[in-house]
Formats: sequence, C-alpha cells, structure tokens
Amino acid sequence: MTTSVLVSRPEPQPRWPLWAFDTLLWVLFLGPLISPLFRATGLPLVADTGLLARDLLATYICPTPERSYLLFGLPMAVCARCWGATIGLWAARLLVGWQLRAPRREAALLGWFRGLPWGARLLLCALPFLLWPLEIIGHYGGTWYAPLWLLLLNGMQAGFFAGLFFCSLWPGLWPAPRAR
Repeated sequence: MTTSVLVSRPEPQPRWPLWAFDTLLWVLFLGPLISPLFRATGLPLVADTGLLARDLLATYICPTPERSYLLFGLPMAVCARCWGATIGLWAARLLVGWQLRAPRREAALLGWFRGLPWGARLLLCALPFLLWPLEIIGHYGGTWYAPLWLLLLNGMQAGFFAGLFFCSLWPGLWPAPRAR
C-alpha cells in the first residue's frame, strides 16, 4: 500500500523593492526645496527646470501655492501644508521601518491598524484630510488666516496617516499580522 502526502506551502507574498518607495519619498521631500534653489541660480536650463516644477506643482497638485515658505526669496514648489504632508509621509515610513526591525516592539495600535481591511484603513486615513478643505475654505472666505507653521502641522498629521496607509499597501514593506 502506498501513502501519499500532499504538502501545501503558502505562496510567497510579492515584494516590491523598498528603494522605489524610498526614492519616491525623497523626490517628494526634496523636490519642493530644490525648485527655488534651481531658480535662484539664474542658469538658463537649471532655473527653467525649477520654474517648470513650481508651475506644474502649483497648478495641478497644490491647492494654495501662495502659502509657501520662501527660500532665497523664492517660494517653494508647494505650500507649507503639502510640504508638511511629505514630512508626515516620511514619519510614517520611519515608524513602520523602525517597528519592523524588531517585530516584538510593534505597537498594539499599529498591529490593529494593519489588521483592518484595506477599505477601512483608507477611510480611517482619509479623515485627517478633512481639515484641509476646512482650512482652505476658511482662508479664502476671509474667516481666518492660518500661519504657515499651522499649515505645516496640518499637512504633517494628514501625511502621517496617508503614509501609514501607503506603507500598509506596499507589497513586502509591512507584512500582515499572522493568524493565531
């Protein structure tokens, strides 16, 4: 009599390279800073590249480009809120990377968040962005004029939650908790 055993192995999770994720974050962080520096050089192609970056980001990405920090007397490519969002994205990436280096120290809140279905994570992480339209409407309606540091903090908290969401979706960056 012959006995056969069927061994099933779970399929390996796809892994995207982390350098691509980190490169994207570096471009988002440094791009708005480099744009005014390029424009300040006055060199024909370099200054034009910085102006192109400012024009594209101010037209298609940033809702309030006039609320930018100044470098060398020139505005950054995005407003303080958008640049704060990139800082928040980095904070989330660093937090997830830190807790992954020693899985035992994964905070209960982060483990709970990663255990949610992706739709619930999206909804939860979209909530901090509701402050953006409130602030923009109040600003353009003349109700208040928020200082740039407040815009930066508003962007950082929203960017942090967006970063947690993107880190939870990037294949191989933050594995799902194991079933117990």
